[in-house]
Formats: sequence, C-alpha cells, structure tokens
Amino acid sequence: IVDITLRRRPQCQSRFEDFHYKEAGVLETVVGTATPGDATSVHAAIENVGLKEVWLKVAGGEKSCVIDNVIAKHRPRLILEFGTYVGYTCSRMALQVAPWGGKVVSMEMDPVNATIARNHIEMCGLSHAVTVQLGHSDDAVQIVLDKYGPGSVDMVFMDQRGTAFHDDLQRLERIGLLSDPAVVVADNVLKPGAPYHVWRISSMPHYRTDIIDLREFGSAPVEDWMTVSWVHRGPTYGMPAEELRELTALARESDRFRLRAMATSMKDLVGDPLDEFAARFTAEFVRLNIRTSMYVRTDLVNGGADGAVSRLVRLEPSESPPKWEGWDPRDDLVGGRWRSHIE
Repeated sequence: IVDITLRRRPQCQSRFEDFHYKEAGVLETVVGTATPGDATSVHAAIENVGLKEVWLKVAGGEKSCVIDNVIAKHRPRLILEFGTYVGYTCSRMALQVAPWGGKVVSMEMDPVNATIARNHIEMCGLSHAVTVQLGHSDDAVQIVLDKYGPGSVDMVFMDQRGTAFHDDLQRLERIGLLSDPAVVVADNVLKPGAPYHVWRISSMPHYRTDIIDLREFGSAPVEDWMTVSWVHRGPTYGMPAEELRELTALARESDRFRLRAMATSMKDLVGDPLDEFAARFTAEFVRLNIRTSMYVRTDLVNGGADGAVSRLVRLEPSESPPKWEGWDPRDDLVGGRWRSHIE
C-alpha cells in the first residue's frame, strides 16, 4: 500500500517529507517489498518506483547498459561515484565488482539521501563493498586519497552537477588519484547538460571518449547523453582545457534546467524549452566536430513478457542516432526485468 503522505508532492517546504518525499517513499517500498540480502530485489523495487510511480534520478535501463559494459570490460577494483542519491547505482556497481574484491566509494552531500542509501545498501547485503562518504566532494576526495592512495581509483561515475564535471575530473588527475588507465563515465551530459566536460574530454589528447545517445530511465521521451572516457597520463593530464566563450551561455542554462528538474522532475521538462536547449547544445558541438559515437538500442523480449534487453550500437562517422519513435518501456516493463547485453 502506497502511503500518499510520502508519495504526494507537498506544497509546504518545511518538513522532512517536503524535501525528500520521493526518496522516503522509495525506502518505504524497498523495506516493504524487497528481500533482505537479495540485491536484485532491492534494485527491482527501486526501478518499479521509477517506472510506475515517480521519476527518479537513477541510472537505470539504458544507462545501466553503459555502466555494465564498462565494468565488464575494465574490471575495476575501486570505483568512485559523485552523487549517491538513493544508492541504486553504487549498489548495482558493487554487486558486479564484489566477486573480484572490488569496492565502491560513493560521495553524497545530502545527509538524508546518504542515510536512505545506506539502508538500501544494507538491504542488498553489500555494506562490505560500498562506502557512502558524507560531505562535499572537495573534502571526500581527499579522504579517499588518504585511505586508498595515489593511482587507486580505476573507474569514476559522475552524477553530480554537470557544470562541475570538468573541474572535478581535472582535480582527480591533478592529485594523482586515478589509475593509468582509468575510465570515467558521466551521466546527464545532454540534459540538463555538461558542456565544459564534453569539450574537455573531446578536445584533450589524453582522453579517448565515446558519447552515447540514450533515453532517460522512466521517461523515454527525454533524450540524454552519457560519456565514457578512457584516461591516460600525458602532457595535458591535469591541465585545464582551452576556454571557449561559446560554452558559457550553455553552462548557465544547464544549471537553470538542473534546478528546475530537482524541484519537479525531468519528465515535467519534456518538450520546449528543454528540447530547444538540447538542440542548441548538440548543434554547438557538431560545429566543433564533436558528435555522438554510439547509441543504446532497447528491444522487448516476447513483447515485454520476458523483459527488455539494451545493447550498445556504434554509429558510423557522421551518422546520427535513430529518432525516438514514441515507444516507452514503462508501458510494458516492471522492475528487475531490464537486462544489459554485454559486448
């Protein structure tokens, strides 16, 4: 039974529920429906909320496909996540790396989100493999460096404010925390947007980057990008990228959309003016000869009766990803039935 006092969107921003009504509702669902010690049931419960009830800022569905393929290829032993939220992605990553002794450190500023995430991680039975580090990343990164040492982080997942990605990545390089090579995955690069980050990882020679076109989890009409960058040490490592004034206006607008999405949801921003912003964002980078190089294709299995499978597809040079045809997996799927094809 859904407690509508938690599921509703409150009008008075004064109580715990007014700021964290969605996240508290997710924890309620997990405690009520998942099996303690069974991580897949916890993930299925969280996915169900995002697919059937309210939009959640989690990297599920097609976004999980990107992360799963990176982990399978790179086999990281230590993953650093910026932005824990409810602990969905860090616990999914931990479930995959734990068999070879891998660990995840996830950094979160919001103490309520951190508490909810720690409960989900404990429900998964993965507290031995995930640490939720409370505090601003400027402080938390130094804690990670002190504990694990230089060159210890093999993979980074960025899901914080997009206009901070480039600064945070440069700092990781400058203090020597990344292994060589390391892989950096960034989410929400198109919507709300991370223009400085796209420019950095596409213009500097110590990165080898794929820009991947896909659909927002729980809101298929929303197109987004994820980036996957393989980072090698070299002359430009840890250095700032060349400044482009053209990106300043995009960055400011990106921050405005992020604040609106946090106050409502990404689903509420479908259409104008978000699509117009994304079109300008894409056109600006095409002008700089920076384009998407892959996309995620999702197919229903037996009409959705056996779930769905997402797979990475590489684009030919100058080829554009397919346009969305109006199909929304939420109509046919429940949590726990969306799988990734590993290349």
